[in-house]
Amino acid sequence: MSLSSYYEKVDGIERCIDDELPFEIPESWEWCRLGTILQKLTDGTHSTPKYTARGIPFISVKDISSGKISFERTKFISKTEHELLASRCDPHRDDILLTKVGTTGIPVLVDTDRPFSIFVSVAQLRFSTELLDKFFLIYLLKSPLVQTQCRENTKGVGNKNWVMRDIANTLICIPPLAEQKRIQASLANVLKSI
Repeated sequence: MSLSSYYEKVDGIERCIDDELPFEIPESWEWCRLGTILQKLTDGTHSTPKYTARGIPFISVKDISSGKISFERTKFISKTEHELLASRCDPHRDDILLTKVGTTGIPVLVDTDRPFSIFVSVAQLRFSTELLDKFFLIYLLKSPLVQTQCRENTKGVGNKNWVMRDIANTLICIPPLAEQKRIQASLANVLKSI
């Protein structure tokens, strides 16, 4: 194994991934697949629920495509149906939602404690805050590195789909946590002045 090459183990077989790496990274950073660093990666229900006039908000792409969660035009489901759906997909504060059908690749930080459920068009990403800074991860998901992979792997005509397998296989580079915090703080300062 060469020190200048990168390898990954898939199904017990080690293989070189140098041809997939778009650029060199500092020695303290690591290349990895998005799915390998998440505590949870799932999407919302694949069945259309029974809507109610009031109840628990049911979020789809249209409710997060602005880059923030909007409860203004959401549909609603019953508390019972929400509890059933939450047994598989249960977004919490500081999780990230990611659009995966139609308008794909938009990451949104969950910044509310309000309970809600999500449709199949939205993925839920949960991660360890000991490994990843939430704001750094948002910037990373918006970066050309990830957005290029999103475009290349979004399939279909009309209602395009970035499938969960391809989201999990998205190649990312991760610096140490302290550096993530410095990077996101610098980006936030630059973006604030624009």
